[in-house]
Amino acid sequence: MCAARGDDVTETAALPFGAYQPTVLQARLIALGRRLPPTKAGKRTASFIRSAMRRLRSEPLDLVVIGQKMRLYAGNNACEKRLIVTPQFFDPLELGFLKARLHPKFTFLDIGSNVGAYSIFVAKNAGPGARVVAVDPNAIVLKRLDFNAAANGLTNIRPVQAAIADADGEMAFALEESNMGGSSLQLDREARGGKTIFKVPVRTLAGVVAEAGLDRVDAIKIDVEGFEDKVLIPYLAAVPRGLYPKAVILEANIDSWAGDLIGALAGAGYETSGELAQNGIFALPE
Repeated sequence: MCAARGDDVTETAALPFGAYQPTVLQARLIALGRRLPPTKAGKRTASFIRSAMRRLRSEPLDLVVIGQKMRLYAGNNACEKRLIVTPQFFDPLELGFLKARLHPKFTFLDIGSNVGAYSIFVAKNAGPGARVVAVDPNAIVLKRLDFNAAANGLTNIRPVQAAIADADGEMAFALEESNMGGSSLQLDREARGGKTIFKVPVRTLAGVVAEAGLDRVDAIKIDVEGFEDKVLIPYLAAVPRGLYPKAVILEANIDSWAGDLIGALAGAGYETSGELAQNGIFALPE
C-alpha cells in the first residue's frame, strides 16, 4: 500500500495521466533499473536506486509498467517502488501464469489489491468482458487504483474497501507508515516504521463474491500479510465447488497462519503449480 496522504491522492488525481514525468536524473535511474538482471548484485543495485528515487521527489510519476499506465508514488510503498524501478522483477512467474489462463469472460478476485497492478493487468489483458473485484481496506490505495484503471480506459474493475477475514464486522488495522503494502490486521507484526491503528470494515470472501454476483471464479490473488488462511479456508467451506477459484496465487506467510491453508487446498483438490517460496501458485486440475 502507499505513500501519500488521502488529500495528496485527490490533488494528483485531478491532473491527467502524463502530467507527472520523470526528471532527467530520474529517467536515467529508471532506465538503469530496468536493465538490471535478477541476480543478487542486480537486486542490491535496484534497492539503492529505489532509495535514491524516494529522496529525489515526493510527487508521483506517470509511467508505463508491465504494459499498463500507472501513476506511481516512490514514497513508502514497496510495491510502487518496485514497479517504478524494476517492473521486470514484479512477479513475472505469477503474471505469466495468469496471462496464460486469461479468456474474454475471465473473473478475478484481487484480495489485497494495493494500487491495482494485478487487477489492471487482468482487466486489460482479458478484455472488457472480464470481471475483476479488487479488495483492500486502505482508501488511499483504492483511490490510486481507481485513477490507474481510468488511465487505462478500464471500467470492469469493482473496488471494495474492506478487509477479508472469517467473519463480517470490524477489526483494527495497522497501517505501516514506512511501507503501506506491509499494513495488516496482524497488529503484532513487526513494522519498519511507525503504525497508525484504526478500525476497518471486515467482510467474508463468500459475501463479497455473492454481492458481486459472480457465478464462477477463474483466479484469485491473496496478499494480506498473514491473513491468507482466514480469507480462503472459510470460503472453501462455505461455497459450492463451482465457486472454488480455478487458480490461486497467494503470499506464503505460513508462519503467521493459524489454519492449515496448504492442507485445505490439497484437500480441495488443488495441485501446486509453482514453488512455495514468497508466493504459492495452485490450480484445480482441468
